Amino acid sequence: MSLSTRLTTVLVLLLVAVPALPQSRPRSGPGTGDPYESLVPWRFLEKGSAFVNAPLVLYWLPASPQETEASPLLTSRELVQATDRCISFAVVLPADTAMIEKFGETGKLPAVVLADAKGDVLGRVEGSRGRLIAPPVEKMVREELNKRGETMYARITEAKKRAASGDKEGAIDLYRKLWDERCLFPLAGREAQQALKTLGVIVVEPPPQVMVDPNLPVPGTAPAKAKPKPPEGH
Repeated sequence: MSLSTRLTTVLVLLLVAVPALPQSRPRSGPGTGDPYESLVPWRFLEKGSAFVNAPLVLYWLPASPQETEASPLLTSRELVQATDRCISFAVVLPADTAMIEKFGETGKLPAVVLADAKGDVLGRVEGSRGRLIAPPVEKMVREELNKRGETMYARITEAKKRAASGDKEGAIDLYRKLWDERCLFPLAGREAQQALKTLGVIVVEPPPQVMVDPNLPVPGTAPAKAKPKPPEGH
């Protein structure tokens, strides 16, 4: 075997042995783009958007877009775990002055605001010396979840008492509130669902929304014919 042939063989073996590098993935939220990072699922809120429709929403109001590229709020392990409790994460960029004003944070950026589905502020953490750190934000979320847990326990206890005493409407009202917050407390939600069924009220999860391909024909109709192309030269 000639020297050039041996070199070619060695080169091929080396190329086969080297693992393929991970491909970068487009992100709809802030981050470094590293596919191996476990990041908090922040999503940019479009300017002029309504409040996020979720039981609890953490709004990050950075002082500049560059702040979202490197921040402890991206990699907080406790905030990552909070996604299992149905907390949503939204980034309000500095250009969205109207939303920033609604939260009362004009001239106070950076800041993080915890709000409900109506945009009512439940807590806020403002930056110190123009910088946000994770622990105060984690504490704010933790305390709100604990408070809601206590409310959930009180509601389910009172609902059982009312059902046992014959106050059907009062029990139904409390069980409905537990059902509405099932995303935060799935076990309590399932218990509320069963209790409501016993009281004659049926509640079910809405069907998932499925995106329909606009190019698919509607059932019972003929598929649209493609428009003929003009002949060459016209």
